[in-house]
Amino acid sequence: MRLNSLISRIRGESQTIGFDIGHRLARVAVVGHKQGEKGTLLALEQDVVPEGVVVDNEIRNVSVLMDKVHALLSRAMPGGLDGDFIVSINWTSGILCDRILVKPVPKVPENELILQTAQGRSPFDDAGNVLDYSILDRRDDGTEAMIVAAKKDGLMSWINLFQALNIKLSAIDVDAFVLGNVYAASKLPSDSSTVGLPVPGDEDDDSILLLNLGYSKSYAAFLRNGYFNTARSILGGSLHDLQEQLSGPLGISPEKGGDLLMGNNLKDVDLDESKIKFATEFVFEEIAMKVDTALRYFSSSDNYKKPSKIIITGGGSNIVGLASFLADRLSLDTIQLNPFKAVQIDKERFRGIDWNAAASTYNVALGLALRRF
Repeated sequence: MRLNSLISRIRGESQTIGFDIGHRLARVAVVGHKQGEKGTLLALEQDVVPEGVVVDNEIRNVSVLMDKVHALLSRAMPGGLDGDFIVSINWTSGILCDRILVKPVPKVPENELILQTAQGRSPFDDAGNVLDYSILDRRDDGTEAMIVAAKKDGLMSWINLFQALNIKLSAIDVDAFVLGNVYAASKLPSDSSTVGLPVPGDEDDDSILLLNLGYSKSYAAFLRNGYFNTARSILGGSLHDLQEQLSGPLGISPEKGGDLLMGNNLKDVDLDESKIKFATEFVFEEIAMKVDTALRYFSSSDNYKKPSKIIITGGGSNIVGLASFLADRLSLDTIQLNPFKAVQIDKERFRGIDWNAAASTYNVALGLALRRF
């Protein structure tokens, strides 16, 4: 650790570098932290990841990704690589989550009881998994914990990548958990310096649906009383899927279908507006049905109440008219997740940024960077 970095730590100052590296894009966000103050956004950078470099949370071409990460860091942190580094992995690619209640046993440490209980459950008993947990509550009848398992080979590929870059990772997180933390941080008072904490609901059973519509995969993550509860894949609900569903009936390429969804006028496409409207509403209805199925699944499990709102994020959150359609169709307030509410921003430093588009692009990277170590 450099001397100036050590002095900053003593003063209660630090910075966190969050990496969100997917199948198509690598994104990095840097946030500076000071004791008693809200974090300050220091850098945002992204780059394209060639196809096949990252597959299902596992790095398949280390050298190419090393070059990408090095280039991102050179632009984001030209003064040097001081700080806490953290990377996320995608919930839809082999991540297992479950809530357990562990009853106390005399003379047996709590952590051992949690891990023993987790290893006794299939598929958490797979020797190829790495187990971790977070304690949610301690009650008279036992300890409630969230247990998580991820494939060891996938995790080691990320650890090896950063070791090759001479960077020590402070943590590896799951994007579904990160988005929950972003929502919590965005709900805190503007002068708060505390981030990533649960947001109590107005009722004891307050629930939120986080709808993450990524380019190649999507899922519905449910928060209950501010904590991650469960998640469910939305098959056929990714941005790429929606582009193809729209382009087929209209006889255009998926790329042009994506432009239509984002509200970009296509001068070279001669299509009747009523035909575009009909095809778009059909696509919206399809995604609404999938979300409604996820809502019913959640509400039927343990007799939970229906979520009070939908927080939409990912590339699909920028689809023009989708949020209002889901709100009308499902009778739930539907709003886009805005991670930038959780940080201080010098707009002069970030001139020319489309903050609405950036909200969906950097939601996970910034959510990681909000953490302090």
